[in-house]
Amino acid sequence: MVLVLDYSGRPMVISSGMQSMDTMKQVYQIVKPLNPNFCFLQCTSAYPLQPEDVNLRVISEYQKLFPDIPIGYSGHETGIAISVAAVALGAKVLERHITLDKTWKGSDHSASLEPGELAELVRSVRLVERALGSPTKQLL
Repeated sequence: MVLVLDYSGRPMVISSGMQSMDTMKQVYQIVKPLNPNFCFLQCTSAYPLQPEDVNLRVISEYQKLFPDIPIGYSGHETGIAISVAAVALGAKVLERHITLDKTWKGSDHSASLEPGELAELVRSVRLVERALGSPTKQLL
């Protein structure tokens, strides 16, 4: 369970790693009256995270259950493709670990992004945001 220590309205990011959907519903009920300025991140806590364990569709479920808060994605996979896909599915916040060297010891360096990959992630996300466009069909 989450212990809310500071509910002064500062933005709060709450990751869902290792939490059930029922727990996230409880967290929402506790946090919302104290600080409406928060978001949930879909997260599967594994390093590195395998594609079949990502469950990006949880983003859509969170959007339905919690339509009044931003929903994002906390990724621990290798590469940037899955994070870009999360944005295409509506993620408003991305969280990725960064490292200067993937070969360093530690459980998450291999799944972290090096500076060049982080730059490519930003470029790719901005491209996807432009490509999403509007729901209005336009003829060129």
